[in-house]
Amino acid sequence: MNLYQTRDFGEKINATIQYAVKQVRSLSLALVYIAGAPALIAGIASGIASASLLNMPPTGNGSYRMGYWLAQQMSSPYYIVALVVAIFIPLLVNLTVYSHLKVYHRNHGEPVTVEAVWAEVQNAFGRAFVTWLAVGILVIIGAMFFIVPGIYLGVVFSLALVTVVFENGSVGTFMSRCFELIRDKWWSTFGLIIIISFIAYILSFAFNVPAAAVSLMVSLKLAPSMPTYITVLTSILSTIGSVLVSAIIALAIAFQYFNLVERRDGRSIIAAIESIGSPPPPPIPRSNDEGDY
Repeated sequence: MNLYQTRDFGEKINATIQYAVKQVRSLSLALVYIAGAPALIAGIASGIASASLLNMPPTGNGSYRMGYWLAQQMSSPYYIVALVVAIFIPLLVNLTVYSHLKVYHRNHGEPVTVEAVWAEVQNAFGRAFVTWLAVGILVIIGAMFFIVPGIYLGVVFSLALVTVVFENGSVGTFMSRCFELIRDKWWSTFGLIIIISFIAYILSFAFNVPAAAVSLMVSLKLAPSMPTYITVLTSILSTIGSVLVSAIIALAIAFQYFNLVERRDGRSIIAAIESIGSPPPPPIPRSNDEGDY
């Protein structure tokens, strides 16, 4: 699969699914080894915190009980651990996906190893973490001004981490690069994020239904005392679902990045010039517009 090429909306969705299916084994292994540990810790801690709350005897009326449960949850050390660890899960998932794509591109489609992906993650982690914090702060500040600026910046900076990985960008350069790439393509990027997020949300139901069912059964007193291990297992399953959902969204954003880079920089044309004298590559299909969404 050629990564750097212009694609319309449907082609970006198809490329996302195609890459996920063809690289499912190596990508899944990379996600397990790199993002699996924090996801497991967050799932266990969240499950234990939820179990202690679900098995708590009822106190007062509904609104008072809800407030009391929320206060207990916020003060639970297990909940705090789950929250802190969960902050790093999306960052590691995005870095793993983008590093996998980078190794795949460098290897010209040859098998991708976990070791190679991990090396790329380590190389980009420091810059990516600072970028992650900077993007979060900027989006929060933007959201404070009538929400719309936050949404606008969120879409623009959705390209930040993939830029950091593929271009060795830094905090000082990623902002200008994101604005440069997304110029005149904000709406198509926004539409892609909305559609792929909706698809990922539908897929996540399979992982979230067990945890919701456990909570519902306890709330309706169908299972007044739920074993802790059941809550922990359903919480781990829900966390695994969030990892997979984040990976699908990251893949779609990556293919939008490749599309925008090709439109702005003509990366495939440059590669073709550099390969003069070698056997010609197969023709690359090009699209004239972004298509409908």
